[in-house]
Parts: sequence; C-alpha cells; structure tokens
Amino acid sequence: MLVNLRLLLKLLWQPMVALKQLRDRAPVGFTIGASWLMTMLYATIGAVMLDYAHAGRAGALEEATNINELLSSSRSLVERFWLSNFYDAGMAAVFVILFVAVIYVPFAILIANLFEKRGSFSLVLRDDYASVLSCSLGSLATSLLVTILPAVVIGWQSTWLGSDAVMGYFVLLIVIPLPVFAALMTLTLGTVFQIGWAAAAITTILSFLSLLGIPLLLQAATFLCASPFLLLLLLFLLRDRVDDFMRSARAKQSFKQNLENATLNPADASAHYNLGLLYQQRAELAAATASFRRAIEIDSQEIDAHYQLGRIAREQGNYDEAIRHFESVVGLDATHSQHEIWREIALVYHAAGQYADALQMLERFLNERPSDAQGRYWRGLTLHELGRDEEAISEMQSCIESVKTAPAYKYRTERQWLHQAQSFLRERQ
Repeated sequence: MLVNLRLLLKLLWQPMVALKQLRDRAPVGFTIGASWLMTMLYATIGAVMLDYAHAGRAGALEEATNINELLSSSRSLVERFWLSNFYDAGMAAVFVILFVAVIYVPFAILIANLFEKRGSFSLVLRDDYASVLSCSLGSLATSLLVTILPAVVIGWQSTWLGSDAVMGYFVLLIVIPLPVFAALMTLTLGTVFQIGWAAAAITTILSFLSLLGIPLLLQAATFLCASPFLLLLLLFLLRDRVDDFMRSARAKQSFKQNLENATLNPADASAHYNLGLLYQQRAELAAATASFRRAIEIDSQEIDAHYQLGRIAREQGNYDEAIRHFESVVGLDATHSQHEIWREIALVYHAAGQYADALQMLERFLNERPSDAQGRYWRGLTLHELGRDEEAISEMQSCIESVKTAPAYKYRTERQWLHQAQSFLRERQ
C-alpha cells in the first residue's frame, strides 16, 4: 500500500515515471479507494461552501465584531453542514468512480485503439482495461488533490458574494480539476498505447464526449438501486468479466516480473526475447529492440529475435536493416513462421518500391500458403503497381473469397483484408 501511495504522490512531480509504474502494477483496488476518498473530500468541501453561500451567511460574518465571533460563526456553519453533506458526497464519489470505470475508460480505450489498431476492441479492453483504469483513477485523485486548495479559496470568496454566486461556484467546482486531469490522461494514453502525444491529446479531448453518458448512467443507477434483486443480478453477471480483466492484468504483471528476473541470467536469450515481445505488444519499440538485440548478442542463432527486429525495422522505414535481419532468418530457416518470412520480405520490397522483387517473394509465399488473405491482398496491390490491373482485380477477388470461406476464428483476424480488398475493387468500378 505504501508503494502505491508513493506512486500516487509521485504523479505530482514525476508523472511519466509514476504512470508507467501504475500501468505495470495496475493497483485497481487501491486507486478506487484513493479516488473515492479524494472525490468525497472534494465534494464535501464544495457542498459545504455551496451551502454556506446559499444560506447567505456573508452578512452574518460581516456583523461579527471580533475574531472570536468570526471563528465561532464559521465553526458552527461547518459543523452544521459537514455531516449533512458527508453522505451525499460519498454517494457522489461512488457515482464518479462508476462513470470512470463503466463509461469513460472503455470509451477512451475505444478511441485510442482507432489511432493505433492493436486488435479488436474487446481484446484491447481485456488486456489494457485494468492498467488504464488504475492510471485514470490515479489521475483523478491527483487532479483533485492539486485543485482542492484553489477550490476552497474560490469557494470562500464566493460566500461573500451571497447566493447569486452559488451557480457559478458549482460550475467552477467541476471545471477546476479538468485541465490537470486532462494533462495526466494525455500522458496516460500516450504511455499505455504509445500513440504519440498529439494523438493522445486528441483522444483525451474526444474522451470527454463520454460525459454525455452521465444521464444514462444516472437513470440506470436509479433503476438498479430501486431493485436490490436487479443490482445483485448485475453484479453476478459482471463478476466473471471483472475477474477476467483482473486476471489478465495480474498475469501480465507476473509474467513481466518473472521475465525481468530471468534476464538476470546472462546466458538466457529466450528471456530477453520474451521480454521484447511484451514491449512490442505495448508498442514500446525502443525497449523491444534493445531486448531482441540483447537476445541475439547472447545467441546469434535466436531466429525469432532476428524476425521481430526485421519487422520493427520495416515499420520504421529502415529497409536495409530489415532485409539484413530477414536474410539472417532465411539463412537459419527458410520456412520460418510457416513461410511468413517471405511475405515479410515482400512487404519490405513493396514499401521500398521494388515491386518486381516484392511480387517474386509473394508468389513464393503463396505457393506454400495459397489461402492467406494478407498475401493475396498484397499480391493484388503489387500487380496494380506494376500496371497489371486485370490480374490485380482477380487477386483481390481471391482475397475476398479466402476470407469469406475461412473458419470463424480466422475470419475475425483476417476480415480487415476483406474490407481493404473490397475498397480497392470499389475504387476501380
């Protein structure tokens, strides 16, 4: 718990470091408790200030003739309003956390996944929900901690203006923490999804559209609270989903910890390779590259590390380096990854504009994997670049047919090639 508390406080001066550690640890229970406590405190103080202004106590305080009367009047007001607002603030804090967990975080993940497609929404949600939720709730708690003093000062000044300032202060209570929360969420999304800071900022801005879901959540909460049976049924139905999210987070944390421990063995190339895969999955390509290279330094025959380094180099536009790594793979095993090495080489040649070489590699690949939709799509695109449009159209049709006749599990992973092939054909009608 002390480690998590230090991480939360570290968000104040080392937000990037703290968010990376929150992402890896995913202390969902702790961040729920911390954000609930801070939200309740913030809401309670805000409610006291609102009641203070609404009661028109500014005039009474002006009539105080000395400091003792002033303190006595202020103390009686706090005692009067604190307990009456404490319960409401606690319930408001519960609602805020429900909103973040049920609506805001899934919506933010959905938008982030559009910028950097890492898989289906359900897959990304399962893999990253716990991490994003922990960082989001930590960001919420920190933003309220930073802005609670300004909120008190502004609220105190508002009480002297009378009840006319109540509505303005109520709006300010909501708005004051938003810039800090938005900044921390931008860092969160950029850290978790590695989508670039501009895309992360846009995602954060768009994620605030989820506020439109508050009325729906209010109606659902009112309906469920009116029926304890329905509430228990919902909790029962969600239990397995929540357990799935938590197991995924715990498994990733445990797996990474075990790998990092294993890399202490200087002769264990596979540990560095597996650690590189974890970094690659998170789009931390610099760290992934370092791990893969370390695996090759330990064992020059680590074929999978060469393969992944080639793919990273291709994605980064380093085509010469990509070819060098792929040549190492071919030299060790020409059938690596079920012959996909030839498709990867073809993609390098295609990106470099060497379409004849790309076509040769694709044909070699498709001789072994004739039903591969991705290979069919890229062969069609390569034929188009070579000016062989009739053959390109036929190849795109083969791609579409390959996806449509694929088993259900394979269809989900290959339907993107069906859509792209259909788009190609529509443009040429």
